[in-house]
Amino acid sequence: MKSKILLIGGVGAGKTTLKQKLLNQSLIYLKTQALDYSSIFIDCPGEYLEIPRHYHVLIDAGARAVEVWALHDATRRNCPFPPKFATAFRRPVIGIVSKIDHLDACPDIAESNLRKAGITGRIYHVSAKEGSGIPELALHMSSLVSPNCPDS
Repeated sequence: MKSKILLIGGVGAGKTTLKQKLLNQSLIYLKTQALDYSSIFIDCPGEYLEIPRHYHVLIDAGARAVEVWALHDATRRNCPFPPKFATAFRRPVIGIVSKIDHLDACPDIAESNLRKAGITGRIYHVSAKEGSGIPELALHMSSLVSPNCPDS
């Protein structure tokens, strides 16, 4: 089975947009309705994080991933992640602060929220719209998975 990366984050955090940007696809807003295993990512609906009874789905999907990427929208002041949530995963968890280009962005608050969620490693700051931070994240992605491998 090909290595996959699990994308988690609240509704509107930019998980699907980030996936499209990293895979050099057209940026088209799509509301993710269910777990999507169609690429090197496992893309999940934001509701799975925002409704606690769905946490088990995220944790199970994390077991099928090589790494978990926790996204936090820089325009969101409250934290969608419960305290220390990242410690529930048996895979490495990195943080990604998205939408840093937005006028209402407060990336420091988002990063602080990710730290409270238990992320101890690297936190990337990205803008899928402007492309900032994307090359560094793409390099990290390429060290984990090969986007040219066929799905199994």
